Amino acid sequence: MFFFAAATSLVLLILLAGGALGQGTYQAQIRGVVSDPTGAVVGNATVTITENGTNLSTTAKTGSDGYYILRGLRPSTYSLKVETPGFQTLQKQNVVLAVDQQTTLDFSLKPAGMSTQIQVEAAAPLLDTESASLGTDVTNEYVKQIPLLDRNFFGLMFLSAGVTEVTGAGTADNYPTGTNFVSNGQRNATAEVRIDGALVSAPEQGEGATSNVYYEPSVEIVQEFKVQNNSYSAEFGSNGGTVVNMVLKSGTNNFHGSGWWFGQRGWLDANEFFTKQAGQPRPGHTRDQYGISLGGPIIKNRTFFFVDIERINAKAPQPITATVPTALERLGDFSQTNILDQDGNVVPNLVFNPYQLSGGVRADFSTPNVIDQQFIDPIGQKIINLYPLANVPGDPGTGTNNFRSVVTNATRSLQFDIKVDHQLAPQHRVSARYSRSHATNNVPTVFGNDDTGDGVVFLTNVQNTALDWNWTVSPTVLLTSRLGVDRAFAPGHANNFPDPVKFGFPSVLDQANGIVRMPAFLMDSPWTSLFSQCCPDTDFAHTLYGYSSMLSWVKGRHSMKFGGEQRLFFNNFRQPPYPTGYFHFAQDITEQIPFNFDITQGNSFADLLLGFGDYGGISVLRYEWSTPYSERFNRVQFSDFNADSGIHVDGLPLVPGTLKGLTKFAGSNERHVPIDRNNWAPRLGFAYQLTPNTVVRAGAGVYYGMSVATNFQYAGTAFRKDGNIYFSKDGTQTKFASLANPFPSGLPAPQGTRYGAQAMWGFPNQNDLGTTEARNAEIYQWNFGVQRLLPWQTTVSLDYSANRSTHLPWGGYSSTHNRNFIPSSVRRQFTTADLDGVVSNPFQCLFTTVASPASYCPASPIFNEPDSLYNDDVIALQNVLRPFPQFPGPFEGLPLLGAQSFYNSLQFRFQKRASHYFSFEGNYTFSKLTDDSSTGANAFVGNLNTGNPQELDNLKAEHSISANDTTHRLAAAILFDVPVGRGRWIGKGMNRVLDAVVGGWSIADSLTYQSGQPIAIGMSAPAITDGNQRPDVVCANPGSGVGPHRSALTGASMFNLSCFADPGDQQPGNAPRYFSNLRTDGIQNIDVAFSKTFLVREGMKLEVRGEFFNAFNTPRFAYPDTLFGDSTFGVVSSTLGNPRHGQLGVRLEF
Repeated sequence: MFFFAAATSLVLLILLAGGALGQGTYQAQIRGVVSDPTGAVVGNATVTITENGTNLSTTAKTGSDGYYILRGLRPSTYSLKVETPGFQTLQKQNVVLAVDQQTTLDFSLKPAGMSTQIQVEAAAPLLDTESASLGTDVTNEYVKQIPLLDRNFFGLMFLSAGVTEVTGAGTADNYPTGTNFVSNGQRNATAEVRIDGALVSAPEQGEGATSNVYYEPSVEIVQEFKVQNNSYSAEFGSNGGTVVNMVLKSGTNNFHGSGWWFGQRGWLDANEFFTKQAGQPRPGHTRDQYGISLGGPIIKNRTFFFVDIERINAKAPQPITATVPTALERLGDFSQTNILDQDGNVVPNLVFNPYQLSGGVRADFSTPNVIDQQFIDPIGQKIINLYPLANVPGDPGTGTNNFRSVVTNATRSLQFDIKVDHQLAPQHRVSARYSRSHATNNVPTVFGNDDTGDGVVFLTNVQNTALDWNWTVSPTVLLTSRLGVDRAFAPGHANNFPDPVKFGFPSVLDQANGIVRMPAFLMDSPWTSLFSQCCPDTDFAHTLYGYSSMLSWVKGRHSMKFGGEQRLFFNNFRQPPYPTGYFHFAQDITEQIPFNFDITQGNSFADLLLGFGDYGGISVLRYEWSTPYSERFNRVQFSDFNADSGIHVDGLPLVPGTLKGLTKFAGSNERHVPIDRNNWAPRLGFAYQLTPNTVVRAGAGVYYGMSVATNFQYAGTAFRKDGNIYFSKDGTQTKFASLANPFPSGLPAPQGTRYGAQAMWGFPNQNDLGTTEARNAEIYQWNFGVQRLLPWQTTVSLDYSANRSTHLPWGGYSSTHNRNFIPSSVRRQFTTADLDGVVSNPFQCLFTTVASPASYCPASPIFNEPDSLYNDDVIALQNVLRPFPQFPGPFEGLPLLGAQSFYNSLQFRFQKRASHYFSFEGNYTFSKLTDDSSTGANAFVGNLNTGNPQELDNLKAEHSISANDTTHRLAAAILFDVPVGRGRWIGKGMNRVLDAVVGGWSIADSLTYQSGQPIAIGMSAPAITDGNQRPDVVCANPGSGVGPHRSALTGASMFNLSCFADPGDQQPGNAPRYFSNLRTDGIQNIDVAFSKTFLVREGMKLEVRGEFFNAFNTPRFAYPDTLFGDSTFGVVSSTLGNPRHGQLGVRLEF
């Protein structure tokens, strides 16, 4: 459904000369003082800056104080000239201005002699003398030359100080696209990305509250790239503390262009660690990326164009590691199945008969561990045979991870850009760009599993356009206006999942959402789930409009800015999760004593064969909405946790009075949650030039994170039907639903508004909105540092960069959205069996006619919902122990907005401009990040969802080291032109034939060294209702001394198994949310490119390249199994990132 969101901001800045911040978005500024040899200022001098490529000039006059300022300058290379009667004209060449740079360049004029002279000097690298902003600028030299995986600009993010990966997500571009990185300790996927000043990042279309990028330009046309992540100016807002600015190439007075091809082939690659270990061959792999660009004048010195087009055809290997049923297990024979006990010993995996329960104990099958034929469910038998056969022995003793394969992830794309720059008049300049891309992605189905990433088909069409107008109203007044539009259309679907009806499932599964695909079969670890791709079936399109205007006025040495920006976001989104339903098969269904959680007993594959799970469900008829306006059909509701229903029900220990907790529906006067309008963001900074080569900078400011309610993929719960599948209503004592008949009471349509404020009584109410204000996170940033220009055109800086964030949303999928949890002081008094045990249903008379109604019962039932549990005589005890017992399960709204984070870092940046055949750029960051919650929305990314709260009423206990903490990180790019060959230091006059062989070689290197990130430990069979149980830690050192590499080689656990213990049924463990002394594998990666340049003719060169990613084939291992109680607890079984990956390339430039 269609929905709309808007964000508006106003900017009013009054900036003193010592702390002037930059002109909006991406343009640069330069200023200085003109003086004579005695130091006296020179007034009324003419300062002219001319862009080398276009020959377009801007002039300024010095005031009586000799001061000049030039603003609104496109990042480029310039020459500056100062003229005034009685003095020699002074010109400085090759003045390089970076994205959003504010700098100083002073001039000292010499008296004129007898003849007119122009004094020409080369400009040294310019320091950031006018701004406290911290950021990393990557010039075209590096964008073009350093090896970038798949030629994707995303890799440039990690050249920035303070930027690191999201835990478990790696450094390749992944969802949310273009923004899934952590910058200066802020939440992932909250950065703002701009191209030529126009937004290309938009609210993530599903859960919202994060950002992503759909249009990503070819790196061949990126002129410059900058990440700003501390003390940037007030023109920027509505993001999580980081702004990424890209500037694309433009046309010049001379025609210039390029053509390129980059190709990847499997024979250039190394084999993946586990694939090689399993004796499987290196997978095939092809990728071709090619295109052309052309720029030049339409009208010289006035109008310029630049165009490019690029195509990608790629077939990438996608490794799959899984645990599949053995040949015996498919027949119901588990007599040969083994598992690891709590001490890591191999023991038999025992299974028992859930259909024969007596005295709280399940019986053996006729032959122990062999399911009797009469108990095998015919649908379960068909489903288990859809698993591929085991093709490797698996782990020693247990045989887990007994399937390994590689499928082809096929991608095809085509994109182009058209850009025109025009000078209407000396005072008016406009720029326009139109970009478009089309892409398809196809991964065949093996398991159709979220974890393995197979079984999907996606289409993505994107259009992005920007219009920029600069009007120099007067020498002291500049008006900059900008309009941008981003349009994305990206549907997807599951890739040929079978039709469930053909396997015996009822047709209601296909009819529920009009989608034909197999439902999901969700298994406990280590058994692999089947068709568990949650959400590929998607209909999606968005349009983002952004327009802004900024007036900059200089009065003497003071700069003042006034401006505003508005963004309008329109979104159509439909994405039913598990559109034909899901069935969960918990290990404990087939253990001997229900809810005993003996890790050696029970098997999810046995559950599937028996057709006996623990829960399931389906969502029907979903609508979507956004704030601050609802979607157009008003399918929005708000959970009011304080509203009094006026209804009293006996038999509720926690609710002696009337029931609280009602629903408000959207109307003309209430279409969105209350908006946080108190977002004043004062920002202060200074930059002081101690010496000509040293600048001291400091800044502090308040920033606001993205709204937690930008948009969301679900309608209110009353407008969709979450049909719950109850395999049992009495704690597995007896079976209720089956695979053949998952909804014995039927699947009614959504109830809509017919029950008014009492909507969803008798059902879990997982609504997303409440009635409280959607307060934006407050981010307090500060920094202090020094920048120094060294010899050899080298610039270094050392900065302390820190921030403190408050009112962050508590993230995760089992977290603070839910207010209907049993208080921990009450819950700890019971066991799981107690809580699942049944008591008389005090709500029954509200739902159906009863023989002997209580005094509080209405004359006739209020609700007609035959599939509600509250029609039954008895309900589970846990439902009467909740604060909102009218809902048998969650009652949700917005997450709590009180999480905090604290980030401290020391950042060392270094950069050397190209000279003497050598240049480099990089940084080292030493940091610490602690927080209460490490994720906001989209917690499925990486391993973010592993750190959910253990007890929802004890959130203070959640503060720990952050999931994204990275103590040490070194990232650098190095360019080296081998000084041998024609025109170079060695062999200047070399024979052309010899030069073609040994001359013209260059080496580009990108290196990353990073320490590992913290690990969260959970329970394989958690036993905390409404929470996320952790184990107890019973020793000082939870590590075993086994590193990731040794674990991968031997199957040994990285964890000290004797250091962990089960805290007990319904009891919290004492383990921290994340362990600072248990960390994942770090990064030790070097990418190398070798290139040979051939001079075809004057102004034209041909470059041949060979690029090798992870050149030394150092495997980086993924998270180990982190669930205490798993047979593979602490064992590493997969890698993160690629083995050595080769790429060849040819580039022609003229």
